[in-house]
Amino acid sequence: MLIPPMFMNKKLVTSIVCLAIVAAMLVAATTVAVIVFDDHKAYAKKYETNNNYSLIKMTEQKTFRDSNGNLNVIGVVNNNGQMPVGITVGLNTTSRDGSIAAASAATTTTTIKQPIYGRIIYPFAGAPFKFVIGPERSVINKAFITNIKQIPVPYYNVLRLNYSSMPIGDDRALVGTAKNVGPFDLQNVTVYASAHNRNETQLDSVRSNVIPVIKPGKEVAFTAKPYPTIKSSILYYSCAGVDLNAPITTLDMGKGQFIAYDLRGLARISDFKYDNTTDSIVFGVNYYSPDGGPLSLKIPQLSEKQSVSIIMDGKLYKQASVRMDGKTVSINFFVPREDHQVQIKGIKSS
Repeated sequence: MLIPPMFMNKKLVTSIVCLAIVAAMLVAATTVAVIVFDDHKAYAKKYETNNNYSLIKMTEQKTFRDSNGNLNVIGVVNNNGQMPVGITVGLNTTSRDGSIAAASAATTTTTIKQPIYGRIIYPFAGAPFKFVIGPERSVINKAFITNIKQIPVPYYNVLRLNYSSMPIGDDRALVGTAKNVGPFDLQNVTVYASAHNRNETQLDSVRSNVIPVIKPGKEVAFTAKPYPTIKSSILYYSCAGVDLNAPITTLDMGKGQFIAYDLRGLARISDFKYDNTTDSIVFGVNYYSPDGGPLSLKIPQLSEKQSVSIIMDGKLYKQASVRMDGKTVSINFFVPREDHQVQIKGIKSS
């Protein structure tokens, strides 16, 4: 995910966000039960079979010593598969018990494990990592992937990064803004990136301080600083992304009313909102798989006579399944390949 030199002087706008699914749904003070969809479990299992983990790769790793004598081991993990994943990396280190000078001192080996900077890495994206090893320990070989966990959640395009790839100021920092273009609060947001020199070699993995909350429509400034001793060699930043807490996914219906939902599908979701004029939830969707795949949505059932229909690309989608049990409306349908516009009508109608 390197930035070609021809684009280094341009502003980059990147939107990467990692949002999970909520296990409860509320409308005002009403609590609604949520049921896990077996068909999505089966589809995730199919992805596990088809999604070759050899496509999840580490870039070339680099090291540097800081002023405290710590060895910094840096790199990036790229997800070139079709499933969002959580990735843990490990690094083997050794130390001697007792005096290092004693010939009889026993050597102990420890594997240090930690997640990469992004808790969820979506298809065709990546995130850096960084180990800081004290001078009392030695590193054995390179860092490696210890665990890959599939996380079958949608990618919500609700946080927009605006930054320059060029380092800024005396700190040679990554500087920019993060704007919440979604309908709910985003909490504990950090921005991460990789720092490179003119030879495209990664010099450091950086991340900003935690931004406690970004309200809908608000834009917040961030800064991610590299280690001081290597900052003078930084020419540009790449792989900028965002890590944040999973929010309670609710939609503002106006007049103080909110509807929460449970959306599941291995897809990219954009412009997810409630349209009061048509009593609809509307959004754009594009499945990770080139063959398309299933999508499911659960919302509270507000009336015994509630009538829900699915419109895709302006036409009634008759293949969709809608089930009601008195508490929950369960909607299941297949998303064909490429981009589509979906409208779920009858959200609160009687």
